[in-house]
Parts: sequence; C-alpha cells; structure tokens
Amino acid sequence: MKYRDIIGYSDKQPKKRVVKEQSKPSVTEALKKEFGDTINEGPAMEYVNDVKQIEKTEKLKAKAVKNLAKVLDKKGFKKEAKNLNYVYSIYEDKFSSYIQELMNKLQ
Repeated sequence: MKYRDIIGYSDKQPKKRVVKEQSKPSVTEALKKEFGDTINEGPAMEYVNDVKQIEKTEKLKAKAVKNLAKVLDKKGFKKEAKNLNYVYSIYEDKFSSYIQELMNKLQ
C-alpha cells in the first residue's frame, strides 16, 4: 500500500474544469459604442508632425549653441560662454512652454 492511498489520493487526479472567462470589450470598442464610430481627437493632432519637426530643430540648435559655447570657453571667453548658455536656456524654456500651452489649448 502506498502512502498516497492511505491519505486518500488516487493515482488519477480528477481534472479541473476550466471555466472560460468572457472577454472584456476593448477600450476603443467601448468608446465607439458610447460616442459613435468617429472619434474626434481635436485639431492638435493635425499639428503633431510640425511640432515634432520644431523639437528636432531645437535639438540641433541646442547642439550648435553648446559647440559655440565650448569654442568661446577654449578661446578664453568664459563669461561670454556662460552668458550664451544662460540666455539660450531661458529662450528655450519659454518657447517650449509656449508650444506646450498652445497644444493643450487646441486639444
């Protein structure tokens, strides 16, 4: 006699029944039911490509400003290089925050 037989287990374990859960509808399907088939995302979606292009050119401009600041620093114009970085950072922050506010208003 095996230990398994003593405690009441048989050789064959009963198969567990797997109950299939009902699949939940996706979020987009729920939104389509609620608002109809067309979902308007606002005019900001039309301008996304232009904003991305602005961000790419800003990165190129920032790289060019950093290179100019390095050159000025190497030539001995440390104060001017520091001022250049400071003025550019203020300009960049103001402009990027303005673009963000504009896109938020358009949504």
